[in-house]
Amino acid sequence: MSSRRKRRFEVTVKVFDLILVNVAWWFAYYLRFETNLLPSEVGLFDLYLKFSILVTFLTYYSFRSEGIYTTRVPATDFQYIFSIIKANSFAFLLFIVSSYFLFGHKPSRLFALAYYFLSTLLIVGLKLSIHRVHRRKPKEYLLVGNTKQIQDYAEKITSKPELGIQIKKWLKTDEEIANFKVEDLDTIKPDTIVFADRPTIDISNLLIEVIILPDLSHALVGYQVVNIMSGTLAIIINEPNFKSRSIIIKRIFDFVLCSIGVIIISPLLILIALLVKLTSKGPILYSQVRMGLDGREFKMYKFRSMTVGETNKETWTVKNDPRVTPIGKILRKTSLDELPQLFNVILGDMSLVGPRPERPIFVNKFKQSIPTYMLRHKMKAGITGWAQINGWRGDTSIEKRIECDLYYIKNWSIWMDIWIIFMTFWKGFINKNAY
Repeated sequence: MSSRRKRRFEVTVKVFDLILVNVAWWFAYYLRFETNLLPSEVGLFDLYLKFSILVTFLTYYSFRSEGIYTTRVPATDFQYIFSIIKANSFAFLLFIVSSYFLFGHKPSRLFALAYYFLSTLLIVGLKLSIHRVHRRKPKEYLLVGNTKQIQDYAEKITSKPELGIQIKKWLKTDEEIANFKVEDLDTIKPDTIVFADRPTIDISNLLIEVIILPDLSHALVGYQVVNIMSGTLAIIINEPNFKSRSIIIKRIFDFVLCSIGVIIISPLLILIALLVKLTSKGPILYSQVRMGLDGREFKMYKFRSMTVGETNKETWTVKNDPRVTPIGKILRKTSLDELPQLFNVILGDMSLVGPRPERPIFVNKFKQSIPTYMLRHKMKAGITGWAQINGWRGDTSIEKRIECDLYYIKNWSIWMDIWIIFMTFWKGFINKNAY
């Protein structure tokens, strides 16, 4: 497909998406307010017309942000459907919140549910049909180079025939690459040419799609492509590719959820505070310096679980540690001693989900023996995390925890946070490795 035809096709797809959004919108309006099946107000057309403009804009914004229109490699049916549902769900939630603040009114709940399911069904149906039609004629790729990156890329293509990609030719040896000329493309006629590391022919006049696979093996937590000077693009490695809106949403999510959580569990917090105070001498809470985002230090709060004078010693807690109080053993085993960290989240020092923060003395120790250790500080520290729900809590392998932390940072999304929080409750707070 030529660049011009591709652009026309992409524009057509966007237009059809927005048409389907409005079809779903006004059909849901008809079902809720015009069929007389349920009692309803009159004179709402103007308000819902304004709503429809807002939801159309938010849907386009969400689909574009999710990469629905820009993904270069076709996804499997499941991945494609999931990405569409995720994008439409995000647009719907944004609409519900923004409609209240912008108009002072919320749409009918029955109408909103009808619209959400109708729009999701229509858009998924359309896009899945287009997706499958495009896969009937496999795209033929020409691969140039033999680096690990292009080998991994080829393996993914060949192991997933449902992607609709065929490797028509692969130039691997230096001799093959050196002898290859632009004119040879007229014989091969690939849909896409993939270079390992850098182009080896003049691509300035090519109309076909060109993909370059740089060596990003050192980008353990992600990378960013930025314009560093007058149109000069550069890849910054080990800089998580977070969008600003995503970080803002994560902060709002943390603040709202923790604020509500503190109110709901306030009786439990009071009870624990009384038990700590009545069973041992000393303060109810204790603070400990930990290292967080970008290596900045902050004071992390916990319910005191040790005798006074022992809480800040620079040693690990061990099994049957005599420093731990009787109530402290229960608090540590059930992770209830961590609850005051909800206030750390509200203050902005921590997040609900992220790598667990460590004391500076141990950070300095671990970074000497684990080369990738400091990269975990590219994300705000959390109360729970990917490592914790995978069993790497308490006295377990530091290396495995770091591996989980880096995976989380590289693959982070607000949906991943929601899943980790759900799994934290599902698996329970009791930790057999906590002493």
